[in-house]
Amino acid sequence: METKRRKPLLICSIATATVVAIAILVAITLAFTVFKPRDPTVKIYLVGLRKLGADDLLSGRNVTTDMVIGISNQNYAGFKFANATSLVTYSDDLVVGEVPVPGGEIRARSDVNVTTSAVLIPAKLMKSKAALEEALETNALKLKAAVMLYGTSSFCGVKVKTSVYTECHLTVVLGKVPRGESWCWSKLKIN
Repeated sequence: METKRRKPLLICSIATATVVAIAILVAITLAFTVFKPRDPTVKIYLVGLRKLGADDLLSGRNVTTDMVIGISNQNYAGFKFANATSLVTYSDDLVVGEVPVPGGEIRARSDVNVTTSAVLIPAKLMKSKAALEEALETNALKLKAAVMLYGTSSFCGVKVKTSVYTECHLTVVLGKVPRGESWCWSKLKIN
């Protein structure tokens, strides 16, 4: 008689343990696949180059050019970040400009365009013999802009400190109608 009372309890316990184990397995699988943090996609559009001539770069005066930074967040978490400044360098060691990146928020699985201006300092660039030779030979300048954005990611009310390092390689083609090309890579890190 005692075994008849325990049998339903045993069946219920086994069923509950099975359901809990399956739920944990599904949660772990989702955490490592669907909800896995992905690096954002970044693209720079140098829209102000149309107004910028080679004479402006060779003049030695500081040059300001408009740009749009397109950011695509592929994650299921939003990212809120503070103001930052990106340094524009030539050959990794010569700082030739800066780009202020205004703080903002990128919602989960969305795209955002950030409008800003790059301040280039051609006087520093002209001090580099290698930069002058490259500009004259290829009619282009190869620059790099890098920035570290600090902020918080939030998913279902849970906030986590996050940083995103982005590095963009820019090619400014000089000519009658200057144009810019870029390719970027980013790395998201949960602190």
